[in-house]
Amino acid sequence: MNRLDKLEKHFGNWAIPNVMRYLIVAQILAYALIHGGVLSFSTMPLVPSAIIHGKEYWRLVTFVIAPPHMAGGFGILFLAIFWYILSLMGNAIEGIWGTFRFNVYLLLGALLTVIISFIGQIISSESLIQIFPDFLYLSVFYAFAVLNPNFEFHLFFILPVKVKWLALVSGVFVILELIGAESLGMRLAILAPVLNFLLFFQEALVHSICVGRRRRKFESKAKGRATEALHTCVFCHVTDNSHPGRDFRYRSVDGEHVAICNQCREER
Repeated sequence: MNRLDKLEKHFGNWAIPNVMRYLIVAQILAYALIHGGVLSFSTMPLVPSAIIHGKEYWRLVTFVIAPPHMAGGFGILFLAIFWYILSLMGNAIEGIWGTFRFNVYLLLGALLTVIISFIGQIISSESLIQIFPDFLYLSVFYAFAVLNPNFEFHLFFILPVKVKWLALVSGVFVILELIGAESLGMRLAILAPVLNFLLFFQEALVHSICVGRRRRKFESKAKGRATEALHTCVFCHVTDNSHPGRDFRYRSVDGEHVAICNQCREER
């Protein structure tokens, strides 16, 4: 029994079923209040300096339910599709893992994001660190990609692409964002969702890498065996690979059973 199983035994009743749906509903309400002028989007992200100096403690919660910051005439349409996909991925993960494990995954991601963002702010006090709910999206997306690697999304509703390739592309952008970050504190904040993902999937990733290496090694050996000649003429040394049109027959020559091609048989 691992640690999560032990925790579930004692705290499993506290888990919230369909937690992703509640988070999405909260984001929809926040989006409506922002566009209704009741809330300001700028007050929702996690900003460690604002919490430390301005005592804006609500940011410890509101950054989780802050809607994606979209602009343009197609913002609502995009958000509807985005929330649908997020709900689909969350439900799929919860169906595979169970309610408690998925709750812990999201909660740990939020806690790591808060802790690491404050550490980053302390290290880089001159930088303004703002955390949007990207940790939530990345954590869910990467988990879904590992658990359902061959699931296909249709880009622009036309081009089918497996989610594992989208996850790899997303990983490249995370690396580029790390390289372009202006401070160590920002780099730490960017890494928060990745660390949460690695904590849960380190064994699966190591296993996948090992399996991939064994598969490539096996395929290399199999390819080598496939390219080996089955018959080699004892006189002219051509093979069934180099001259597939030749007919090879075996005869006893000087007490050895050797192959002779049809051309050499005719010459002799």
